[in-house]
Amino acid sequence: MQKGLLILLLLTLLIYIIYRRVVKKGGSTSVLKSNKQGFHLLQAESRLLRKTIRNTLISAGVGLGLFIVVILLAMKIKILLFLVPISLYLMGQLLLLNNQLKYVKDQRIWYQAKTHTVWVEWLNGESHQFDLLTDVQQVKRVQAVQKNKQILFGYYEISLHAGSIHIPLLLADSTANALFFDTLEQHYTVSQKTTMFPLI
Repeated sequence: MQKGLLILLLLTLLIYIIYRRVVKKGGSTSVLKSNKQGFHLLQAESRLLRKTIRNTLISAGVGLGLFIVVILLAMKIKILLFLVPISLYLMGQLLLLNNQLKYVKDQRIWYQAKTHTVWVEWLNGESHQFDLLTDVQQVKRVQAVQKNKQILFGYYEISLHAGSIHIPLLLADSTANALFFDTLEQHYTVSQKTTMFPLI
C-alpha cells in the first residue's frame, strides 16, 4: 500500500510539472520576428490550441484516475493490472502535447505562395530557406494510431538536401495554413507511419 501511494505521489508530481510547462508554453511566443513581406506565417489557431490543451489534460486526468483505482484495487483484484498500460498511455498524452507545443513555439515557418518559398526560423537564431516544389526530397507523415478526444498528435517530416524540417499536425489542422499543406500533398507522395507516441 505504501509503495502504491509513493508511485501515485511521484506520478502526480510528474503530471503537475508537465502541466505547468504545457500551460507556460501554450501562452508564450518564443520566437519573436517581424512580419515578412508577402509571406504567410504558419501558426496554430488559438481556439485549436485551447481545445487541444484542454482535451489532453482531461485524457491525462482520466489516466491518473484510472491508475489510482488500479493501484488501490489491484492488491485484491489482480486482473485489473491490465489497465495499467492504458492509464500510462493516457497520461503520456501530456508528453506528446509538450512535444508539439515545443515545435509550434520554438520555430516559425513562413510560406510565400507565389514563389513557393519557405523560410524557417528557430529560437536559437538559425534559419533556413527552401523551395517547396524543387528542394524537397521526401515527405513523411507520422501520427498516433488513433485520435484521443478528437486530438490526433503527429507531425510532417520534410526531408531536404540540408536536413529535415518537422511540422506538428497542430499547424496542419489550422485552416489558415491549408494552402501550404494542400500544395505539399498535391506535389508529393506522402508516406504514412503510425506509432503509439509520435514524438518529434
